[in-house]
Amino acid sequence: MIKTRTGGVFQHKSFGLVLQALVVLARKGDTCSSCEMAELLSSEATLLRRTMAKLTRAQILVTKEGRDGGYGLNRNAEELTLAEIYQALETGESCTKTVNETMHGNVLGEQMLEAYSDIAEEMDRSMMAVLEKYTLADLLRKLGC
Repeated sequence: MIKTRTGGVFQHKSFGLVLQALVVLARKGDTCSSCEMAELLSSEATLLRRTMAKLTRAQILVTKEGRDGGYGLNRNAEELTLAEIYQALETGESCTKTVNETMHGNVLGEQMLEAYSDIAEEMDRSMMAVLEKYTLADLLRKLGC
């Protein structure tokens, strides 16, 4: 099941950050706090918590409360596709919506929207097909883990 997406540039940045965080968790094999991960990734803990919450809702991560708490993988890295991770971050419209929003208010824009919409849908399908081919474990192997 492919969810539709929104968020444009922010979502793509979040995806990159989350992939790094998941690699940290997979390497560690245990829970890791958002502050610890944020420090390792040179990121803001608040931003990381916001994106990790989406993965928790999608049951990709589990959380453990308390002094030794943090996030942990809830799925085997061999089975967790990059498409599932990407989809967990996104809700709403396609990331190509940002391009489509520029195509209005004039005759040419309306014509362009009609001409471009099929291309945009194909782009989305192609991206998801590529992400479906790879797992978190594939990334770990490429990193030599």
